[in-house]
Amino acid sequence: MVIEIAPYSSDFYQKSLQLRDQELRKPLGLDLTSVDTSDDIDHVHFVAVEDEEVVGIVVLVPNYHPKVGKLRQMATAEKVRGQRIGVALVQKLEEYAHENRMNKIELHARDYAKGFYSKLGYKITSDVFYEVEIPHYKMEKNLG
Repeated sequence: MVIEIAPYSSDFYQKSLQLRDQELRKPLGLDLTSVDTSDDIDHVHFVAVEDEEVVGIVVLVPNYHPKVGKLRQMATAEKVRGQRIGVALVQKLEEYAHENRMNKIELHARDYAKGFYSKLGYKITSDVFYEVEIPHYKMEKNLG
């Protein structure tokens, strides 16, 4: 398994859209639309690739605020869960952000994912709120 940046409109980017739709949208009865991806050209897409298949994705919105990146659209294929691919994706995103002079990462974690991010050093900084009709928490981590 390798983690790399998938340039916008690349084959791996297209495959990552399929994974995002399958793992993040369809379980909510939603479909990934062009509205959901309208800003993707400005974002950095990290993909985990195994045998030419995208098995994980995480997206960085660089400089979401001055010197702050936003982590979004984190997903792994069901068949690879528990293999620490999500951890590797987040670590790669954090390294890239730090190398590009961002000193903090923010994210909106679904309720079931907040434990995952907590183990990686993210702290909850909000009360529960709703996005796509499910509970989320704002979380953040200083990159030092």
